[in-house]
Amino acid sequence: MTDVDFASLGPAVGEPFPGVILPGVDGRPVDLHADRAGRPALVVFYRSARW
Repeated sequence: MTDVDFASLGPAVGEPFPGVILPGVDGRPVDLHADRAGRPALVVFYRSARW
């Protein structure tokens, strides 16, 4: 098993989040940057209990 340095994954604190478009709860695409209109956002990813 390889050790992973999780601190080096993803954007650093204060660095802009990359542009992403993901499906919303209703299935329609949600553009993170366009929908926020410049307002701050909190992005949380979680893994489903289903593997």
